[in-house]
Amino acid sequence: TAAPTFAPTQEATVQLSYSAIRYEDLEGKFTIAYPDTWTADREQVVGDRGSQQVLLSPGSTLETLADGGSRIILVRYDWDPRNDLAARVTMRKTAWDASGFVIMDESTRELEDGRVVVDLLMETPDKQQVLFSLTTVGERYLEIVAEGDIVLGKEILSTLASISQ
Repeated sequence: TAAPTFAPTQEATVQLSYSAIRYEDLEGKFTIAYPDTWTADREQVVGDRGSQQVLLSPGSTLETLADGGSRIILVRYDWDPRNDLAARVTMRKTAWDASGFVIMDESTRELEDGRVVVDLLMETPDKQQVLFSLTTVGERYLEIVAEGDIVLGKEILSTLASISQ
């Protein structure tokens, strides 16, 4: 399967607390807006079943958050069962529980094209808060992780939208 094509486009149309750049994944038919002061690392292959795109606040890297910094990681997975978000969420919750993560809040929403998104606020074993948004992209899964400034992360994750093509 070919890697999704990401391309920054013009400013988002949603009223945000930051000036935004919108990323579009035409294959996965989704878009997300992030601050225009951030950088987007190159798409990376993650094992034989996935790929990831990392969005970073100034000074942050994939390995380290700058003081007061944030990062968003968009991971696309090929996983069985395909196109079964409930099964994927159950599997991830089992893994998180085994790793000592605690679910602090969980909600669902729907994108314009009817895809369900499960949003979770988690606490890691070292007491850091992390946000996750999980949905489908075709038969694959999209997991978006927001770390650092949780308020900003929640705002960025709220811009996740479907695109029709």
